[in-house]
Amino acid sequence: MAIRASLRWMGVAAGLACAGQAVGFQAAAPAGQAAAPAGKLNCSVDRTAPSEADKALSARRYSDAERLYGEALTANPASGAAMAGLVRASLGEDKVPEALALAIKYQAAQPNDPMVLDALGEVRFRRGEVDEAAMTFNKSMQLSPCLGRTHYDESVYMRLSGRYGSSQRQLEVAHSLSPDNEEISRRWRQSHAVPATAEQRLEILKASLDQPELTDERKDGINAAIKGIETREKGDCQLVQPVKEVKLPMLPIGNGGPVNSMYAAGLEVQFNGKKKRLEIDTGASGLLLSRSVAKSAGLIPELEVKAGGIGDHGPAGAFVTHVDDIRIGSMEFRNCMVSVLEHSSVLDVDGLIGPDVFRDYVVTLDIPGREVRLSPLPRRPDEQMPQITSLDTSDDDDQPLSQADRAKDRYIAPEMKDWTPVFRYDHFLIFPTSIGKAPAKLFIMDTGAQSGMITPDAAREVTHVSSDTDRRVKGISGEVQNVFAADHVTIAFARVKQNLDGMTSYNSALITRRAGVEISGLIGFPTLRELVISIDYRDNLVNVVYDPNKGFHNH
Repeated sequence: MAIRASLRWMGVAAGLACAGQAVGFQAAAPAGQAAAPAGKLNCSVDRTAPSEADKALSARRYSDAERLYGEALTANPASGAAMAGLVRASLGEDKVPEALALAIKYQAAQPNDPMVLDALGEVRFRRGEVDEAAMTFNKSMQLSPCLGRTHYDESVYMRLSGRYGSSQRQLEVAHSLSPDNEEISRRWRQSHAVPATAEQRLEILKASLDQPELTDERKDGINAAIKGIETREKGDCQLVQPVKEVKLPMLPIGNGGPVNSMYAAGLEVQFNGKKKRLEIDTGASGLLLSRSVAKSAGLIPELEVKAGGIGDHGPAGAFVTHVDDIRIGSMEFRNCMVSVLEHSSVLDVDGLIGPDVFRDYVVTLDIPGREVRLSPLPRRPDEQMPQITSLDTSDDDDQPLSQADRAKDRYIAPEMKDWTPVFRYDHFLIFPTSIGKAPAKLFIMDTGAQSGMITPDAAREVTHVSSDTDRRVKGISGEVQNVFAADHVTIAFARVKQNLDGMTSYNSALITRRAGVEISGLIGFPTLRELVISIDYRDNLVNVVYDPNKGFHNH
């Protein structure tokens, strides 16, 4: 049995990534602007020089860091800094069980050490125990409100939660307290960076080509960066005519036969007048087309990139190009960036469309009713003018938040008071999910997954897991090598619950590493096809409705 899994992300070629980092932003805001929070807390600024162990940890030399922190702990058995360092070194090596055991051991020995508590919170966060992590960070902050690292970790948690304004304020406090901490300073500089214009970036890159010591590889990287900037500046994909609300027919994708053979939902999209059917995939971002679709629409490569996702064969070759005209129902967009997979065998449909392309709207996927609805986002109390609507097709999730976005937390409009707040990393919608009586886990909603997925470790907490050599899982990055089968599992999320006779099970380390928190599974299409799902990407809010009188129900 072959199952296609989704979860797709894109990345530029290595040369562009390296070159782009050097010229993407102008200088950060003056450091003095962040000094106020420490004074408000009546704290002293931590100017402690990093130890050799700290330097090793920052450089990701984890074995060296473990050895050096171990020596420091031997010299001072009560050193909370050394204990926290050992925990973080284990986390850096992805030895999460070992890190948890160490953190619990050290916290029992030093129950009131804020550094140890903060390290325990980092382990809890990494394990996906986000509520426990938040409580641990808060306790650490109560013991010592002047520990910059705890404010930094709180900032990371708040950003994942969509509380961008609060996240930035915590980051400001963290930097004002610990301005010499490399990790905090790096994130702070990124948040204050002023994006350079395309002209400024091109000028810097072209000037750097004249350096005599440049290697051929570096020159190729700079030229790739130049081409990338020129490509991305070709268009903004804005609506030709404003459209406030729209209803689009959802096309069933299946094997024919009975209604329950539908394994995906599709949307008709025209590229330069050519009608194509794209799969609606919440595990993807932007527009990803097959090579045959690109050829029929007359699209030519403008920039080589890599597409990654589920699978063990590494990123797949792809390219970025522009489409002059895209039409979706009554909406028309001009000059849009899209991605194209080089190998035709990777996609078994014309392409993928991530609902986040409509992030300027509330997106409703009414799968039982076979309809996609777009409606206006609720206006924030401080908004004077409606936002410009565009189709966000670039799959550029790594851009920093704008100054305006940094100032705002999630807004819950009165009409959305019953919606479910979710975590979001890039385009991934991450739901706290119950599996049986086990502690809550984090699952990603993925309409592009033809089966639900649960990791073997999570499944073993509630059911039996066995090897399944007949079950195959294939994604953008090829096949998954080690696939298991989990027996009966009950999952509950966003006020809905479903009993599943079985789930596909495989390791999610790649997804977890990208998201920064443990992802224990995917809520796949077999569950989602019974639901009406409304998404507010701006505020990390999702409304899930189950109507037993609509659609196919698996009872």
